[in-house]
Amino acid sequence: MPIADFTSSAIIDQLTHVLSALSAEDRKKEVNKTKAVYAFEVTNAGGKKHYFVVDLKQVGKVTDGATEAEAAQGQPKPDISIAISDETFIKISEGKTTAAGEFMSGKVKIKGNMMLGMKLEPILKRFKSLAETLPPPSPAAAATTEIASASEAPTQEIVVKGYNGSLVLAQILKAFGSDDAKREAILKKTNAVFQIDLNGPEGAKSWVLNLKPGATASDLVLPGTAAQNKKTAGATLILSDADFVDLASGKLTGQSAFMGGKLKSKGNIMLALKLESVLKAVKGPVAKL
Repeated sequence: MPIADFTSSAIIDQLTHVLSALSAEDRKKEVNKTKAVYAFEVTNAGGKKHYFVVDLKQVGKVTDGATEAEAAQGQPKPDISIAISDETFIKISEGKTTAAGEFMSGKVKIKGNMMLGMKLEPILKRFKSLAETLPPPSPAAAATTEIASASEAPTQEIVVKGYNGSLVLAQILKAFGSDDAKREAILKKTNAVFQIDLNGPEGAKSWVLNLKPGATASDLVLPGTAAQNKKTAGATLILSDADFVDLASGKLTGQSAFMGGKLKSKGNIMLALKLESVLKAVKGPVAKL
């Protein structure tokens, strides 16, 4: 959606449109080409700032906000933060200058992985070429920053307000999403796909925890059912949101939850024991939504 007085918002709109229009498989390929999260602080001619976060590492989505915290909500931690003027951002996207050149002149400030800053122009060029092959966005598509179409994947975020168990899943993604070696180790040890159904204030909501060898950061934790995400769950675990948080914190064991009727399972119940080892690996205080 165009943002008043920020011409460069068209660049972000283009990224959003491409990610929205791509199939889930093609979007995953684009994410795997980049494997980075970019945060932008853009200042317009009047000195007003606007913030954007582009996730090209996990699920492939774009968020923005009037504050840095607002833009970062629901996004992974950025690998690089770029402070740039609206005018300079446009020039880089048009190929009239380079991020490296503007950085050396002091017009661009970078925090984090400097090498990712050098990849900015190729990324913008690649998405511009992709946009030219796609139909223009509809008004409805332009008004949203969700990247998954309803026909391919659910549009809910991993973190859902009122469901503290979703924060546990976000912790798992954070713990294993960016560390390839650590992720592969837990995938080989677990070798299972879980569907987790949590009963909360708005009824049952589902997530998929894909712990099969070869899973990437972009499909490790997925909102929605296994069927919606085209996965086959070895076990579907059904429990309350509060009990899942207790399971993650160690206050409740899988065996006692199952024996006490707090945990129901479809499929291989023994996989619940494997899930406990994953939860222990990331165990820590769970914030409340």
